[in-house]
Amino acid sequence: MTGESESNCILSSDGLKLYYIISKVENPVAVVCILHGHGEHIGRYAHVMQYLSEKRVASIGFDFRGHGQSEGRRGHMPSMDAILADVEESLKFVRVNYLDVPMFLFGHSFGGCVALNYVLKKPVLELQGFIASSPWLALAFEPPNWKVKLGKFMAKIFPRLTLASELNPEHLSKDQKVAENYQSDPHVHNKISAGFFNETVAGGKYVSANVGNIKLPGLVYHGNQDQIISFETTSLAVEKSNQIQFQELDGVFHEPHNDEEKEEVFGLIDAWISKNLD
Repeated sequence: MTGESESNCILSSDGLKLYYIISKVENPVAVVCILHGHGEHIGRYAHVMQYLSEKRVASIGFDFRGHGQSEGRRGHMPSMDAILADVEESLKFVRVNYLDVPMFLFGHSFGGCVALNYVLKKPVLELQGFIASSPWLALAFEPPNWKVKLGKFMAKIFPRLTLASELNPEHLSKDQKVAENYQSDPHVHNKISAGFFNETVAGGKYVSANVGNIKLPGLVYHGNQDQIISFETTSLAVEKSNQIQFQELDGVFHEPHNDEEKEEVFGLIDAWISKNLD
C-alpha cells in the first residue's frame, strides 16, 4: 500500500531509544532517510514523506536524541560524532529493510549540517546521494554576545547547560499557520545546550572548509529570505564543490517544504532524485 506508515524505535550505539517513522511503498524506486532540524521532530515531515510515497520513494525519519519522542536530554547532544553514529544506525536499519534500493540522505537546517558532515566524515558507499535544505552552516542573526560567551565557557565545563534558542517561529514560513502549528506542537521545544550549539557551529565551519572534498552527488537549496540560517554562507560554501547542484529559492523563508513555494520545492527534489537513480 502506497504511503503506509509505521513508527517504532531503534537503539543508538549508547542505548538511547530513537523514535522513527517509516513510510512504505510497493516496489520503491528509492528510499530516503530524513533528518529534521533543531527543536522540531520528524512528525513535521509527514507531508514530505507522503509526497515521496506518491513518487514511489519510500522514506524513514527519526527524532534526533533530545528531540521529539526520542530519549535524551532536551536540546542536547554530547558531540557531532554521537549524532553521526545515530545516523549510521538509522541507515543500517534502512538498508536491512531495503536491500537493493538506491538510498539518499535528506537533512533540513541542523539536519542539513549533519547530512553534510556525514558525507564528509563517514564511508558513504551505501548512499546514492544527499539533499541538504537550508543547512545550518552559520546563523543569519547574531545571538546576544553574553549568551555566546557564556555558551563557549559552559561548553567546556558544563556542556549540558540549556538555554532558550533565539528562533522566531514567524521566520519559518510566509504561511502564518506554520508558525501557529509550531508553537502549539507538544513535541517542539526551544531548548539548546551549550554543547549542542558549539558542536553545530564547529560542524558548520567544518563543512564550509571541506565541502570541496565531497565525492557524492548532492542537491543543496536555500531560500534567499531565510532569517534563521545564513543563505550567503551556504551559497559561498557550495561554490567549492563540483558535486553539488545548488538552487537559490527566491523569496523563500527558512522551511522551503512549508513555505508557499513548497510544490516547486517538492518538484525540485523529485527531479533531482530521478536524475540520480542510476
